[in-house]
Formats: sequence, C-alpha cells, structure tokens
Amino acid sequence: MIELNNIYKSFDKNEVLKGIGFQVKKGEVYVIIGPSGSGKSTLLRCINFLEKPDRGRIHIGDLTVEAGRANRKQVSELRRKTAMVFQHYNLFRNKTAMENVMEGLVTAQKIDKKEARKHSAAYLERVGLGDRLDYYPCQLSGGQQQRVGIARALALKPDVILFDEPTSALDPELVGEVLDVMKSVAQDGMTMIVVTHEIDFARDVANHVVFMDGGVIVEEGAPSEVLEHPREVRTKQFLNRVTHNRLKMAQ
Repeated sequence: MIELNNIYKSFDKNEVLKGIGFQVKKGEVYVIIGPSGSGKSTLLRCINFLEKPDRGRIHIGDLTVEAGRANRKQVSELRRKTAMVFQHYNLFRNKTAMENVMEGLVTAQKIDKKEARKHSAAYLERVGLGDRLDYYPCQLSGGQQQRVGIARALALKPDVILFDEPTSALDPELVGEVLDVMKSVAQDGMTMIVVTHEIDFARDVANHVVFMDGGVIVEEGAPSEVLEHPREVRTKQFLNRVTHNRLKMAQ
C-alpha cells in the first residue's frame, strides 16, 4: 500500500502542494486529473523525491520517508520501489531500445548484463516492441518511444509505477497504442498512479479518481461518481471543458 500524509511543496513563494494526502492499495489504478498548474506532476515527482517535499510523509510498503529527515539510503530505497514514466519519454538518445531498458537494471540493480538483456527483451516484447530491440529513439515513433519507457519501468519490478501525462506529447493517432499497453499493465495487477487528461481511460481503468486544483484535492471517489456525477462546481467546469475540447478536435 502507498500512503501520502500532508505533502507540501513550494517553489520560492509559490505554494504548489498544500497538504495532499491519500492511500492507494496494492493493485489499484489511482488516476489524478485537473487543469495545468494544479500540482499533479509535482505531486508525482515528490512521491519518489525527484522533487523533495517541504513537509509530509510517504509510506510505500514497509518504508516510511519523512520530508526534512530523509537520508540518502531512504531516498534510494524509495526510488527502488517506484518507477516513473515521463511525459517526454526521457530515453537516452544514443542507446537502443534494449539498452535503454537495460540501463537501470545494470547500473542501479547491478544485474549481470546477460541477464539484464534477457529481461529487457522480454519486457519490450511485453509492450509490443519485440521487433524493435536494436532501434534507436530517433527510429521510433512517439508511441513506440513511450512504450519503451513503460518497458523500462516494468523491468525494474517496482511496487508502483508513476505515469506523468504519458500521452500528452503524442500525436492523437498514437495515443491509443500507449493506453492499450497501460490497460494491459493494469490488468496484470500493477499498482499505478496516473496523471492524465484521458478521461475515457480514467473511466474504464481507474479504481479511484482524484480531481486536483490549486494544489489541493477538490474531489475524489470512484470514476462513476467523480466523472459522471461530480459534486463540486470546479470539477464540473473542468470536465465540461475537457469534453468541449475533445469534441472540437474531433470536428
């Protein structure tokens, strides 16, 4: 289980997160939606200390890390329990798909290169890229690059994968292939925290949906509640705008 308690984060005088807290059970898909600038991506980065929270406590499994008191060993352990899939892929441009997946296994987990290669090939096959092992990022579409990112995350065998708007940088026709892989990963029982604007994905896959705005959780609950029958005016406004924009793009 993952639990966040009272997470705060500021950049200079801009308070981005204002006491965020929630729980995610093992195997759940926890989807966070909200407008740009609401603190969603910062929250994900705080979970694995890519951004150091100013205050708060993070529990993942048997590990507890408290902001302001965390030592290097605790942060390293926290990062071993999490894996991140980034908006802009964050692949090494001079490494093949295989080498990108192998990198964390060899450097962070100290796995033998032969064994790491075997695992990497299996996970690339898992995301539909078994025929692209030796391709460089420049030879792959955006959707394929993002699937390499998902394979890289899966290969680390984390307790939770953090997805930071994984389809927002993709051309519309490539979004579906990434979402299909994410749905498959969810069906395999992976615990996932997903920041996204893909409302249909949230409706179909999420166990719990959170709407954030202004650094706080405005509304949360089951997808059928938050997405179909939102209580808060701000949630309704956001969902109406997302629907309007989607219809406009489809025309």
